[in-house]
Amino acid sequence: MVHRGSGIALLLACLAAIVCCLIAADPASAASATGAVETLHLDSITIPSTTTPPPIDGRLDSPVWKSAAVAHLGYDLRYHAAAAQPTTIYLITDGPFLYVGIDARQTARVRATEHTNGVGLDTDDEVQVDLWPNGTSGFRYKFTSTPIGTHYQFSTENNSFEPEWWTVGHVVDGGYTITMKIPLSVMHGTGSGTWRIQFIRYVAVTNDVFIWSWGAAQQNFNDVTYSGSLTGLPRLSAQRGKSRVGVYGLGELAPRSNGGDTSRVGADISIPIATGTSFVSTLHPDYSNVEVDQQTIAPTAFQRFFNDFRPFFTQGANVYSYPQGVCPDCNVSEFYTPAIPTPSEGFAVEGQRGLFSFGALHTDIAGRTDTGDAIDYVSPNQRTAIDFQGSQVDESGLHDRADGVTFTQNNLTDFQVFARYGNDAGTNVLDGAQAQRYEAGAGWFDAKGATVNAVMRKVDLFFHPVDGFVQHPDIAGYDVDFFEPFKFATTDRFTEFDLNGSLSRYHDHTGELDQTNEFINTSLTTRTLFNLQVSTGSAYVLLPPVFTPVSQAGAQIGYNLNSLLPSFVGFNHGRFGPGNLDSWFRSATVRTGTRGALTLEADDTDQFVDTGDRVTQWLERADYAYQSGPDQAYAFGIRRIIGVAPLLFELTPQQIKALPVADAWNLSAAYHRKVPGGELYVVYGDAAGFRTSPRFIVKYIKYFGADKGT
Repeated sequence: MVHRGSGIALLLACLAAIVCCLIAADPASAASATGAVETLHLDSITIPSTTTPPPIDGRLDSPVWKSAAVAHLGYDLRYHAAAAQPTTIYLITDGPFLYVGIDARQTARVRATEHTNGVGLDTDDEVQVDLWPNGTSGFRYKFTSTPIGTHYQFSTENNSFEPEWWTVGHVVDGGYTITMKIPLSVMHGTGSGTWRIQFIRYVAVTNDVFIWSWGAAQQNFNDVTYSGSLTGLPRLSAQRGKSRVGVYGLGELAPRSNGGDTSRVGADISIPIATGTSFVSTLHPDYSNVEVDQQTIAPTAFQRFFNDFRPFFTQGANVYSYPQGVCPDCNVSEFYTPAIPTPSEGFAVEGQRGLFSFGALHTDIAGRTDTGDAIDYVSPNQRTAIDFQGSQVDESGLHDRADGVTFTQNNLTDFQVFARYGNDAGTNVLDGAQAQRYEAGAGWFDAKGATVNAVMRKVDLFFHPVDGFVQHPDIAGYDVDFFEPFKFATTDRFTEFDLNGSLSRYHDHTGELDQTNEFINTSLTTRTLFNLQVSTGSAYVLLPPVFTPVSQAGAQIGYNLNSLLPSFVGFNHGRFGPGNLDSWFRSATVRTGTRGALTLEADDTDQFVDTGDRVTQWLERADYAYQSGPDQAYAFGIRRIIGVAPLLFELTPQQIKALPVADAWNLSAAYHRKVPGGELYVVYGDAAGFRTSPRFIVKYIKYFGADKGT
């Protein structure tokens, strides 16, 4: 048995090992120590200028493309071998815009099922252009198109990045062609570095990933370390960003029990105050148009983690998020924005300068203020990162302040280490000496995706920030996991077999065993897109005074999982609380016409309690989505949760019979359309609610100045 004292000793030993690694962290010495020198193929390209831009028509027969720069995607990152399918990229600029032409040859079936921009990323075949206007130390901007021109975009500067840009694509004999028009003004320069670029092509059916510039140790196709250099585009640091104001007007019809009829106006504002830095504000926000259904009845003994979709909080999310690094089961954060109530007003300063990115936000609502702050540093060679993060809450009778720091070192070849410290203080902290968080770990990885990670962790009894997320405080121990993929040729019967496992042991501050976990999981995928997953193991957690089993293991069979139309059936069984628990999960999505998709789901938990009682719960869900065009879509959803959730604690038969039985229906519908310079939402209900919210909302947003999220 590992008690608290020995756990701290192991943590200190791990920290000492990290220090030793940092002393010897020079890349050259690391390479010589392993006796290996990484193979690199870091390419470069110069983009020519034209006074006559090429047409954006999905074809490459315009004579303008003949004078464009040419790049070939010759490396398959999945197999670390030469790409089996040729891809040719053409690039040219007229100054304000970058034009990209793509000729993708493909023997496998071309998948192109999505018809609305921004919906269904990575479910179709895709070609992606990654741009870093500030070199290795700046923001990344991603522009992605499917073979029929449905497109997506992303920025590490703002998770709500949705500028206006243009794509057209055509499926042709033996592949597809795409043309793109990307405005340079939607990207921001910070005065450091020069342009870097990467091209990526994803083949959905075979999971091939073809790239242009590469290294033999590369795992992530978005890794700027392996990107190529780019000349011919202007330095954006000389351009001052545009201000952006999004003004909304909203009308709501609702019964008096749900707030009654109302109308509101509000605004989201972004004003550049320095190169790469903006002042951001939200006034009287309404987020009824962005909530999604995250309800589930999957059994758990812990608080569930939810994603935040509110624009004010998502636009700077990358700044406030710690890099998890080698941190299996890292369910702790000093700053978890879903814990913040929707504010009446909010303000933030967020940006990037040189090697640093930073952010500070403040929100107010009904006598409560919430603040968050962060500053992140990444070394020029991308190997070292230091991150500071904090949050604070103040309202009547409550004050809470949490701070944390993380250090990460990665040789970018096969080894990384990290150390993390956090502290909580305030009204709810009854003992300041037991309100800290310590973590340290190391991980090995290879180019084919295999990983082994080990972490020592101690989260004190009173470390529980009000604006943080701590799934299980008062633990001290270790967590180890591994992942090993076996990849076969796409012509074989099986394309991939994955094996992963985890082992953890934690004790509380008294030395009692508090939490354990040991699992082995396997996944086998066939060339015909069937997938079989099998897991076995056990998990226990201390629910005083009982060390309680919370195990669920079993099997799942699925088809076409990484697509617009996935289907699966899964069954788990295990000892859960005071009885045995069976859990079923069933979901199927089918095409309705050429643009519609219907999803049907039925999940249930069936617990056989030792007293002879039986506790059951059902979730039934039906969703219909219709992608009527590149800028508009409809969605309808109906959900019912009925029954009693699985018991964690032993109850008498009388207490079980007295438990309230849920019977909650939720009906929701939404229409979204992008219009020139704005967006229109028509919404009924609240997809995220437990029960139907009987309200009807019409909301229009008008953007002035810069595009949304830029």
